[in-house]
Amino acid sequence: MRPRLKGMAWERVGDELRLVYDPRDQLILADPDGTVEKLIGLLGEGGRTVAELAEELSLDEADVRGAVAAFDAERLLEDGDRLDRLEPADTERYFSNLAFFESFATLERSREDLQRRLRESHVLVLGTGGLNSNTIPHLAGLGVGAMTLLDRDTVESRNFARQYLYRADDLGERKVERAAAWVRAFDPAIQVEWVEADIAGPEQLVELIRRVRPDVVASGIDRPKSIDLWVNEACVRQGVPFVRGGMSVTTGTVWSVNPGVSACRACQPADPSNPADFPDPDDPAIADAIAATRLLLTRPQPNRGIGPVAGLLGAFGAFEVLRYLTGFEPPAYAGRPLDIDFAHGCATSQAEWPRDPNCAVCGRR
Repeated sequence: MRPRLKGMAWERVGDELRLVYDPRDQLILADPDGTVEKLIGLLGEGGRTVAELAEELSLDEADVRGAVAAFDAERLLEDGDRLDRLEPADTERYFSNLAFFESFATLERSREDLQRRLRESHVLVLGTGGLNSNTIPHLAGLGVGAMTLLDRDTVESRNFARQYLYRADDLGERKVERAAAWVRAFDPAIQVEWVEADIAGPEQLVELIRRVRPDVVASGIDRPKSIDLWVNEACVRQGVPFVRGGMSVTTGTVWSVNPGVSACRACQPADPSNPADFPDPDDPAIADAIAATRLLLTRPQPNRGIGPVAGLLGAFGAFEVLRYLTGFEPPAYAGRPLDIDFAHGCATSQAEWPRDPNCAVCGRR
């Protein structure tokens, strides 16, 4: 291991050093004799082991090791042995990705390790319409190595308000085929397969997941009514995380299920639009909310997903997929849906889903 300091700035202020990597954070270190500043300078150059650093500074190796561990705990170091291993073309292609990942890299995982995880990953994308037509370009830009796309619809002019994968020349064409063509044109290095199909139940999804072996499922299918429960059951049974986003009138939601870790969709109360599935609640406020939902659903519900809505939900969903694929940070919406209020400045809120230990889908996991 050869610890290397990340791109940061420091200055001496009397007997102290001020170190800044992120403007919202700074580290103040006592350094009356300049030893820490010398160590930082050598770490900035990189290329030295801890033993070599100790020898050059005439310090005990255990002391240097402790200082390196302290810097690493602040996420200020990477292992130089885990850097500079990409081909020059890949370094250029993923320039911004690598700069972003630097912030989350440590001695155990470099920015290049995180990018490599993406290139070795496979995402199953269910639906290439409003939500995922925005998620797919994000995944392609990140450098996800393989995608399997599924959809059943054709391109219509009404799609153009929010689905920017498609062009006027695509009208009447199969969405999933055109979406796959877009990915290939954007980055020929991405392996992409497309499946034109309806989803008829969880067993069909189980078979698909077994065949393509994805690392994550990104779901944006709204029909049929039970689709979320089907995807949930298939993914939990196969131990594959899935990410879901959608919109209801003026509220958008993004959530995910981390099998064996978070609550799953089946842990949650039944759909209030199904009276037979929902007993009469004792809480009058809940009863009023259920009644309002039931009444609303007696009327046709147009798709209100304009471009900024689909783009925002697709970006949040892509971020959650990124968390699962790289582990740069834990999943943010696993059992904790992110609600976005488009009627109040896109304010966000989250509430925990309680996990049901007796859940028929995930209770034994």
